[in-house]
Formats: sequence, structure tokens, C-alpha cells
Amino acid sequence: MHAVTAALIFCLAVVSSQAFAFGADGHRIVSKIAENHLSVKTTAAINAITNGGDLAELSLWPDRVRYIPTWKQSKYWHYISIDDQEQFANLRRHSDGDVLSALEYFYADLQNSQLDRKQQLEALAFFAHFVADIHQPLHVGRRDDLGGNKLAINWLKTPRATNLHKVWDSLIIDTENKNSDQYSQMLDRASKAQIDRWQGSQFIDWARESKALRYQVYNFNSAAERRYPLIGSAYISRNKPIIERRLLMAGIRLADSLNRIFDPEYGGPT
Repeated sequence: MHAVTAALIFCLAVVSSQAFAFGADGHRIVSKIAENHLSVKTTAAINAITNGGDLAELSLWPDRVRYIPTWKQSKYWHYISIDDQEQFANLRRHSDGDVLSALEYFYADLQNSQLDRKQQLEALAFFAHFVADIHQPLHVGRRDDLGGNKLAINWLKTPRATNLHKVWDSLIIDTENKNSDQYSQMLDRASKAQIDRWQGSQFIDWARESKALRYQVYNFNSAAERRYPLIGSAYISRNKPIIERRLLMAGIRLADSLNRIFDPEYGGPT
């Protein structure tokens, strides 16, 4: 195994725990869907970067390193804060970056033939991760509740409160009781018309789509006497199709972005 790949996989193994597994299956699902839509040339290019490593597992690395001092600045790259009344055109952006600037940066990095293998591997990990993040509606979140992280909710019959961000990162996905391979196979049913439409978009469009889902995200319809909003079966049934569609869109768009980088003449399957 290439030394760079081994080093990153070692880092994953060392820090992997339930504390860091937050949203891991969502990222795996996106990467596995993307792999189904890569050209032969793109697949070969990615295998050369990863030395045959697993893109789905590589995409988890950015969540594991943001608490390490060397990468502490990356914690700002996973989201963008925008209040309801704000527009992206005149948005007050964080000085240390956000998910939009990070996507642009690592997309350009992956096109840079001068990068060494370690830099390519890191750029691929970050880019794959952030494509998934921007499609999760609460990664394009309100400032006051930190994208739902500060909004306590009651989840089903669980006695202890959790937060809304976790609901959309992992809890809704977990209700399907499928592993990431099974889930990606179930979701990867996009029509050619959908694929063509989703691929003809920019990073900013993905952010606008996530922001536009805010009404559904915060529509709890729970009893007023409860201390925290209740996430029950009705909320899950209403919103699971939304998060599943976002996972599918992210996978299709990740594949398209990687094909544009590594196989720009690829026109899709015939």
C-alpha cells in the first residue's frame, strides 16, 4: 500500500469511534452512488490517487481531522451560515472559509497536476466530503441555532434530548436499518432526465436548494406544551424522502464533478 494512503487510513483507524461516526453512513452512501456513475478513466485516476483505496471511507477523513490541531481551521469548511432573510449574493462569509469556498478550492486542487500524492489524496477526501455536506440542509444553516446543533429535540421515544442537526445527519437515515451498500443500491434509481438536470448546476445552486428546504426541516407540528419539539413518525415519513433525494443528488453530482476533472470528454453512459 502506498505510504500516503496508509498514513491516511491509519489516521482513520486511530480516531474512529462512535464520537466521530456522526453522519458517516450518509457520506458513504453518497460516495458509493458516485462510484456507480464514474467513467472508466475517472475510476482509474481515482484508484491511482488512492492506490485502490475505498473512496467511501476516504470521504470520512475530514470529519475525523477537524479536531486535530493541524487541521483545526477546516472545521469552518463543513457548513455555511445564512439566515432566512439573507441572500447568497451579499452574504457575510466567515473569514476562515465555508463549504462553498472549500468546494471551489478543492475542485481546483484536483485539477492541479503539480500536486503530490498526499495533496491529491487530501483534496479528494475533502471534496467528496463537502459535496455531501452541502446537500444536507442544515449544513446551510441559521446562525442562531448553529444549523440545528443548538436546537434540542425529542427523538421518538428516546428519553434524552438530542439536536436537530443530528436528526438530519444520521438519525433519519438510521431508521431505514440498511447498511451503506444496501442504502446506496436502493437509492440509485435516478432517471436520465434527473441526472441531466442535477448535473447542470453549480455549487451555489446546491446551497440554495438546501436553504430552500428550511421550512420542511423546522416544521415540527408538535404539541405546544412539550419542552422540546418532538420528532415522531409523521416527521420522519415526511422528511425521509427529502434527505434520501439529497443523498442521491449529491452522489450524482460528485460523480459528475470528478468526471469533469479526470475525464472531461466523458458524455455519460450510452
